[in-house]
Amino acid sequence: MKILYVYGMSTEKDVIYNLRKLGYKAEEYPDVQKNSMLNDEEIEKLITYIRKNHITHVMSTHLIYNVAFAACKTDIKYISIIWDAPYIKIYTPFGRLDNCWFTVFDRLDYERFKTDGIPHVLYQPLAVNKYNVLKWDVKRKLGGNYVNDISFIGRLYEDNLYDKNLSMMPEQMQQYFTSIFEEAVFRWDGENRIYGKTAKEILDYIKLVSPEFDLDNIYDIEDVRYFEVLYLIRKIANIERICTLNALAEQFQVTFYTDSKVEQSQLENVKIMPPVEWGEAASIIYAGSKINLNISLKGIEGGTPQRIMDILGAGGFVLTNYCAETAELFEEDREIVMFKTPEELIDKVEYYLAHDKEREEIARAGRRKVLNCYTYDKKLKQLMEWVEKET
Repeated sequence: MKILYVYGMSTEKDVIYNLRKLGYKAEEYPDVQKNSMLNDEEIEKLITYIRKNHITHVMSTHLIYNVAFAACKTDIKYISIIWDAPYIKIYTPFGRLDNCWFTVFDRLDYERFKTDGIPHVLYQPLAVNKYNVLKWDVKRKLGGNYVNDISFIGRLYEDNLYDKNLSMMPEQMQQYFTSIFEEAVFRWDGENRIYGKTAKEILDYIKLVSPEFDLDNIYDIEDVRYFEVLYLIRKIANIERICTLNALAEQFQVTFYTDSKVEQSQLENVKIMPPVEWGEAASIIYAGSKINLNISLKGIEGGTPQRIMDILGAGGFVLTNYCAETAELFEEDREIVMFKTPEELIDKVEYYLAHDKEREEIARAGRRKVLNCYTYDKKLKQLMEWVEKET
């Protein structure tokens, strides 16, 4: 077996490093594949490389069309590790190729894919690179000191398509979507309140009053579902994150690390800091914050985001919106703490800021669980065994 790892949107080295640690012969493709459309020249280069170097398996993070096509043409297996949800790119002809294998972290996405006839899909929680986590040892470097009371590393999605393309809709239409937002925001009980709320007639009306509106849906899903994923999920995240950070900042010290273009007037009492590079730098913030906040996109219905795994791996304390799968992976109030309403969030922030020992013990227990159960070496071992067994 000889694995070729191809970099796309993510250029992190965790996968290739752990493949080699597991004893696999793995090499890195020299050119990054960033395009989402097929490119004949890139495909031919990949095919030539695969044949010349006797590659038996090709792997990437997320589905890269060029790689899937090249693997199909050379009759080798393509393995795609999915970090996002909902992952609609799988609803293309490439998702249904018999040589394409997918591992996904959102259990509801997994169940949909199986129901919709995606031939090779495996559910796996996301993971951390234990070798880096142990090497960085950020808790020891911080010496028990904290730099933040509450921190959040993320985005506001201020560039969401709803604000860009639909904010000038007629008032009646605005009220229609406002009612959807009001029903969905700040309710973190695990129930989906977005999908199925937009009727086809609404899309027809938008096209009528805005001829320039074009969904450009190339995927094998209904237009209304595509619209809800593309236009509503990130707008709801924008509302939730701004309001939640402001509500917390009325009573507590809150630091927000972001590349979002945000005015201080939007987050009046929040300390806004530049983005933090993923890896050791982010781990220092996670370990150096008494409380690390997670507010997942509503599109992640049945999965535990990478942010949670990274915080716990660094030894940080996580306070996250409720997710049934997360409650299965981690013991609530012993390894992780969750909230379902804004009121519960504020109550738990107040409690855990005042109870240092209890908070720190939960953080330690969460770190132990991640390093024992959710690491790349375990994930990749299971993944490769599944690919070979299912052949």
